[in-house]
Order: sequence, then C-alpha cells, then structure tokens
Amino acid sequence: MRMSGQGGRISGPSRGKAVAAVAVLVAALLAGAGATLLDSVPDLSYAARWAGTPGLFVVRSCAEVGATKERHTQCDGTFRSDDGKTVDLDATISQSLTAGAAVPVQRTSNNSYVRVGVAAFCGWLTMTLFGTVLAGTAIMTVLTLTGHTRSRAGWKALLAAAGVALASALIGAIAGALT
Repeated sequence: MRMSGQGGRISGPSRGKAVAAVAVLVAALLAGAGATLLDSVPDLSYAARWAGTPGLFVVRSCAEVGATKERHTQCDGTFRSDDGKTVDLDATISQSLTAGAAVPVQRTSNNSYVRVGVAAFCGWLTMTLFGTVLAGTAIMTVLTLTGHTRSRAGWKALLAAAGVALASALIGAIAGALT
C-alpha cells in the first residue's frame, strides 16, 4: 500500500480494495437496516395500537413447533376484539404464554396477532432504532469518506439514537419482567 503525500490517502491497487471493502460494508449496513426496519416498523405500530384491531387473546394451549433450528412456542386460543365484532376461535400466536391467560393483542392486517403494552412497544422501538442506526451509519460513512461532511454532529446523533435504543430495551425488559 502506498500513501500519497496528500493527507495520507491510499493510492494504487490498494485504493480499489479499500473502496470495495467500504462498498461491501455500506451495502451490508443498508441491507441490515432494510431488513430490520421492514420487520420492526409494522409490529411497532401494532404494539402501540396505532394499527390493527385491538382485542384479547385467551390461551387454550401452547406447544413447541417447527424444525430444530426454527423451533418456537405457538399458542392456540380465542381472539375477541374489544368491540365484540370480531371473534377468531382458531387464533394462534407465537409467544410463550400460560394456558388460560388472557393477553391484550392487536390483530394485524394478515390476521396474525401481536402483543401490546410497554414491553412489546419498547422491544419493537429498540429494533426500529437499531435499524435507523444501521442506515445512519451507512450514510455517515459514505458522507465522511467522500468529504461531503466532516461534522461530528451526525455521529453524535447516531450515538444518541443507540443510547435511546438501549434505554428502550432496558425499559422493555423491566416492564416484561413485571408483567
């Protein structure tokens, strides 16, 4: 690797490798951000009761389902909307719950169910903020390396968002332990 006399910039064949490595990093950050946000934002809106049909899920029974690596607990039961207009006698939710428990849920647009409350909201908020931090890191990396910004404010904002995500995770964990 040769360093040029201008600000320690990389020149020659090593520059191409460095650019390729940064491009792979940025692509991975953006892919991770996209996947995280596509998964978390809809469930965040349901957990906050901003979307979907609110109701109560009464657990009939729970069992372990799925192949070895995809094993999870699925509970069967009855969903009844808060307004009484919607009843699903064959409702299922992928949660580890106790038979006979009645838990508040939100029915989604594809007729699945999402837990609601502080713990659920904070969990999905944490994931949404994590996806936002991944996207912001990709953007700030490109802006910094191309010389479009040398501002530390963007990096400080990303650290603040990561801090809020950690605080949200802590609040969600405490709320989940108390319920």
